[in-house]
Amino acid sequence: MVNFILGFHCHQPEGNFDFVFQEIHKKSYSPLIRTLLKYNVKFCFHASGVLLEWLEKNDPELLSLIAKAVKSEQIELMGGGYYEPILAMVPQKDRIAQLEMLSKSLFRLFGKYPQGAWITERIWQPDIIKDLKEVGLSYAFLDDFQFFQAGISSGDIDNIFRTEYDGAYLDIFPIHERLRYKLPFANPDESLNEVLYLNGRISNLSVMFDDGEKMGGWPGTNEWVYGKEGKDGKEGWLDNFIKLANNSHLPLKFELPSSILNNTSKRVPVYLPISSYREMGEWALPVEKRHNYEIIKSENPLAPLGGGIWHNFLTRYPEANLLHKRMLNLSYKINYAIKTYRKNLKEALNELLKSQANDAYWHGVFGGIYLPHLRRAVHKALITSYLLYKEKVKEGMEIEMYDFDMDGEKEIQLSNNFWLIIYKPSAGSFLALDYLGKGLIHSLSDVFCLHNEYDIMKLKENNFKKDGKNLDNNKENNENPPQTIHKDVKYPSDLSEKDLIIYQNLLPAFEIKFNDRQIYFKGGSVKKNKDKKSITIRTPGFLNNNLNDDNYENDDEIFASLKIEIGKSIGFFIDSKSMVSGNLDIIIRLTLPGGNGPATNIKTFGDIKGLSDYFKKELSTGVDDVVYISDSFWGGNIIIKQQAGGKFFRKYDFVFSPITTISLSESGFERIFQGIEIKYSFNLVMEEVFRSIIILDIEKIKKNSAG
Repeated sequence: MVNFILGFHCHQPEGNFDFVFQEIHKKSYSPLIRTLLKYNVKFCFHASGVLLEWLEKNDPELLSLIAKAVKSEQIELMGGGYYEPILAMVPQKDRIAQLEMLSKSLFRLFGKYPQGAWITERIWQPDIIKDLKEVGLSYAFLDDFQFFQAGISSGDIDNIFRTEYDGAYLDIFPIHERLRYKLPFANPDESLNEVLYLNGRISNLSVMFDDGEKMGGWPGTNEWVYGKEGKDGKEGWLDNFIKLANNSHLPLKFELPSSILNNTSKRVPVYLPISSYREMGEWALPVEKRHNYEIIKSENPLAPLGGGIWHNFLTRYPEANLLHKRMLNLSYKINYAIKTYRKNLKEALNELLKSQANDAYWHGVFGGIYLPHLRRAVHKALITSYLLYKEKVKEGMEIEMYDFDMDGEKEIQLSNNFWLIIYKPSAGSFLALDYLGKGLIHSLSDVFCLHNEYDIMKLKENNFKKDGKNLDNNKENNENPPQTIHKDVKYPSDLSEKDLIIYQNLLPAFEIKFNDRQIYFKGGSVKKNKDKKSITIRTPGFLNNNLNDDNYENDDEIFASLKIEIGKSIGFFIDSKSMVSGNLDIIIRLTLPGGNGPATNIKTFGDIKGLSDYFKKELSTGVDDVVYISDSFWGGNIIIKQQAGGKFFRKYDFVFSPITTISLSESGFERIFQGIEIKYSFNLVMEEVFRSIIILDIEKIKKNSAG
């Protein structure tokens, strides 16, 4: 008899749009669960806390049906992290808090605590075991690929495995990758055959546990899985598969993991490496390594090749690394205050846990680091948590040294009642710029750029595929199975070479460049001012040998100093006396909650424009120029005032550019607006005595005003 464990993981990210929840629920979650209940199919159900909160408000009837099925032992609930964190990326105390929070929520909603765990993205490291066991979770699911990496043969994968860490034991069920690709992407009889047979023999145990969204929510799957509606409508894949599987002549039984564990004592010992499912390891690899990996894989498809580990995303994406290190730093402070000062920081801790939602930290086909609204939700939770922490510990102003980008240099985190910045002394730049004003909290610096991606490399190789052969993945087709992973995909029709400019590093919110090279600063000081409301940074500096430019024989001769005043507004004071001719650029990059939509505009020099178009203006020295960037969706105006003066030059350029990226998603390649760049460009000559003053401020938009 083949025991078949069928499970579905259902999740929507913190910060995702409500219409996405609505659409995926209508197309996938609701019909999937109701169909399985109708046929009395036993299955495992995992939902993140974010989705459970949404269901509680929007479909309490479905939760009631699930509760009845849990009571009758038709559904087995799976625990995990409440906000769907990568368990391996968060501190142990937060990991336990996440696990306990979801278990308690499941008990409240369905009357039963979970026994098993869904490991987010199947990102595994052995120390997770003790934390799972501490909260009462005794088994978990991982991909068979992770077992193959540990030396288990494909012929032995239909077993229950047991592993341990520091004396704590955990049972693990292997999810069969081939089943993930067959269900529901092959015809029902072919899918059923995969469940029944393993390497030409009857399987002892078959496991399919995967995203619920693919059962109707992915492009092209809804009609295929559930059939056509209407009088003459056909039944879909799911109805036909269940009817075939329920054939009494087949040696197949839908079963729950707890029942299998209770009815057999056999376990196969295993120790698994730090790992994930196969595709995740591939996505995590740097592009050059991925290219070589794909060549080797094509030569030997059955080899258990290991790609990268999930943490490689933190080295590939400096934005994710910065966000992660800010989260770790705040977690330490909150948990230290709870333990040492007995502070009640429950609200701050909950917001911290929200900031650990995995989706905004990585990118594959499904990761969301390229999606501004997902990053914004994580940033907002992080800022809110920080403000709640500061309020409890009565920390009005803060100056802290911490290596936020893990490069060996300690950056400076500064905060008062209006701003939180992370300042990099050697570059005189802002890695983070958060506004803390009530009602307008927002990470202004959350600008993401296009990084080196394997899919972008393939896109360039294929010359954008503008030959009419692109597959429109949004078209639903009930006659043929939908594709599981992109082969031919849809590209933006106006794609250009400019869209594919790749950046290695994070784009700072503020930086100064000379001849398009970053100015490196040396020395400097940071102090709280006597008014106890503002902070001053002073940084004398010069271009150094890191520029590797033979034209600069004496670095000290290219001198610039920077003073930054941080109070209610932020003032930048740049002074320079250049001993060579060149172009000095002062750059500010910002992002807005309203993106480039109808709620946003830029007002400058008498003109009002949208945020999607590049433009350039020539300005005169000695006159204030004022820029208003308005976002009625956010409710705030960003005001930038600038005045420049010099010994020789009388004109300079103001350059405005939108920042966009191209990235792969379930629906093909997407163009995404990420933010804006404002550049003041000065053409300096030798012996130029130069000064620029820039004031950045935030104000609430008055009612009936667009700023």
